[in-house]
Amino acid sequence: MDINAALNEVIFKYHLDRYYPHYRNMYEAERILCDIISEIKRDNRKAVFVGDDKTGIAFIQNIVRDYKGIRFLFYNRYDTELKNLESVNLEDCEVYLTSFYGAEYIERWFRVHEIQYKWIYDIFGERGYFLQREFFVFGKEDLLNLVAPREIIHDSRIGYTESIQCELYCQQNKYENTDNAETKRIALEKSLFLSLYMRNFVEARKYIPLLTQYDSKFEKVWDEIQNLLHMAKEAIVNKNQKDIIMYWLDALPYGDEKNMPYLQSVFQNSVVFDNAFTYIPYTHSALRAMFLGKKDIDDQAYRIKNITIENSPVIQFLEEQGYHIKVFSGYLNDSIPFDYQSDRFYIDGYVPCSLKLWDMLSEMLLESEKTLWLVHAMDTHFPFLNSMMRDNNYHDKKVRQKQVRLEIDELLAFYESFISKESVRIYMSDHGKKYGAIHEDFHVVFSIYKRSLEPRRVQGLFSLLDFGTVLKQIIMEENIKEEDFVREYIEVGNMDRYSFHDLKVLFQNKKELSLLYFGYKGIIDQDYIYIHYRTGKEWLARRNDVPACNPLLFLNCDNDICNSERLGYYRNLAGEYPVALEQDDKFKYSKYLYYLYDNILRQSNVKERIDKINQLIADYPAASVAIRTGGIHSATLYYVLTQENKAKIWGFIDDDNECQCSRLPLPVAHTSQIEKIKKEGVMAIVLSSYDYLDILRKESRKWPKEIAILDIYSWLEENGIMCTGNFYRPEIIETDYDVGFPFG
Repeated sequence: MDINAALNEVIFKYHLDRYYPHYRNMYEAERILCDIISEIKRDNRKAVFVGDDKTGIAFIQNIVRDYKGIRFLFYNRYDTELKNLESVNLEDCEVYLTSFYGAEYIERWFRVHEIQYKWIYDIFGERGYFLQREFFVFGKEDLLNLVAPREIIHDSRIGYTESIQCELYCQQNKYENTDNAETKRIALEKSLFLSLYMRNFVEARKYIPLLTQYDSKFEKVWDEIQNLLHMAKEAIVNKNQKDIIMYWLDALPYGDEKNMPYLQSVFQNSVVFDNAFTYIPYTHSALRAMFLGKKDIDDQAYRIKNITIENSPVIQFLEEQGYHIKVFSGYLNDSIPFDYQSDRFYIDGYVPCSLKLWDMLSEMLLESEKTLWLVHAMDTHFPFLNSMMRDNNYHDKKVRQKQVRLEIDELLAFYESFISKESVRIYMSDHGKKYGAIHEDFHVVFSIYKRSLEPRRVQGLFSLLDFGTVLKQIIMEENIKEEDFVREYIEVGNMDRYSFHDLKVLFQNKKELSLLYFGYKGIIDQDYIYIHYRTGKEWLARRNDVPACNPLLFLNCDNDICNSERLGYYRNLAGEYPVALEQDDKFKYSKYLYYLYDNILRQSNVKERIDKINQLIADYPAASVAIRTGGIHSATLYYVLTQENKAKIWGFIDDDNECQCSRLPLPVAHTSQIEKIKKEGVMAIVLSSYDYLDILRKESRKWPKEIAILDIYSWLEENGIMCTGNFYRPEIIETDYDVGFPFG
């Protein structure tokens, strides 16, 4: 059963795609390309596909897979002389031109050099399909900035053109806001089709009763889709294969899964690892740790570009046990051999998880051997694209984050109903938050469901480096023995930011420097977390008492080390940062970070500011000072206060009960409760944020006159201390960035 073809039959039969005619062209173009490539392989012919779009080339590579008779050649359309092609021998093979835009330049070059070629869009036209854009792109222009304004660097998304979730957002809001009945109907039809395109049947069924009011055919549409889903479910469930399904929920921090009701119901019958940690908090690093069992830093595993049977003990073991492997991801493909990749090519890392789950079912129906299926969901990663975005909430990152948790939860519930009860299910994340307490970045979700496993919670420390050990236990012993993998401590770390593009953006745009740019090594055990940065900065905190913010890059303060007697022990465990990494050519641009750091540190007056702020609070009695607001600025202010002054803080004032400071053991009051907290002994309120200072000053004029307003920025100015930004950020001058970075 080919459920993709069957679903498209329904879509085409009822013309559900009529407002997106390019969809059918894409479908037919891929079919034609598959036929061409099959014929080349069958006849053992040689061919080269030439193009100036890397995504289009990658799409065709996904069809070709590992056939050696087909080569790929990339050219730059803006190099109109195409001199890089002069040395390429194109005479002993068939030549296919894949470019849509800029094809005229290379066609002229082919004619001048008397090279016979075929333009794939001519081939499509010969078959009756006339395309007005690239064959592999469905979506319109990149709409991501509609829902994540100012949060995305455009340069980093060149070539990404799908944004299906954003197109759905546009149509849903058009339906809800227009008064024109015909516009409403069209928006509804578009929303139904987009949901079906994403294989999000949970979302699609919401539109059927609304559309049935316009046309009764939609009842038939849904009946046929339901019949298809029913047949697929019966076929998969009855196979009873002992598959292993891994749900890789990218960037889902430990604890956030508690807001996913279905997942919680599964975890009640699972083995849940409460202290699971990644080694380096990035996706590819987690992949290498799990499948290679190696560390990016100490073992220099970052040098290994591809996870293969030759270097992966996990893959070797799986294949020895007769398992096939299938990975559904638009982000990990550059590290996974074609043999292990899904049949569908995902052109965007943010392709909806629902589409990947559907593709898993599609391939399950055709697979006769037991398989490890890995579904990589980027939905749970920033910018948290989902089908519940609306005009009144799209701009709020926290709202999007909650929405996507619920949507993924619903999708897992829907799609897991298709899965055999004999399968093993692994739920995991690769890293957590990129803000807040450092240890949350490493603390990941890891849980295993198997019908024969007794549910329990593993409290011991587990590292993703030991993933292979747990996988062997599940397969060989059908049990989980903690003594084989629980560790006394977990090694963690990070590498210096090395990307030329990222650092070029930093220096060109004079962006703020943060600890996230710098390498470190560290240790996490049951009681403490220790980090030693390459800048020399050290941080030691109790895990149960971790502050709401990270340590400060340009300030060493008493709060950085909670127990100096334990410092030597953790230094020895963590070890030195390898000299080999510092000297590796991969990190040749990282040295400019340290030049910039030294320039800024040389003239930083952050310590002077903090000392003066502590003086401002020093004379107040215990629990008599509140801090407004409860975000990162207030969390940082609380962090840098002396222990004596921390005792002066009553709590925080913020209208968000889940603000960053709510994680501290202090009250959070609403702005409407000023009179109430005055009665509780609050004598002063500190204004912490420079970014919102004008708003806070205006707001404070309405507060009771008996409460003192401690405006730390006015205080610093009165004392002759320069501060033109948030108090913990040093003054930076443009010449600080003049470190010789090679922009060219």
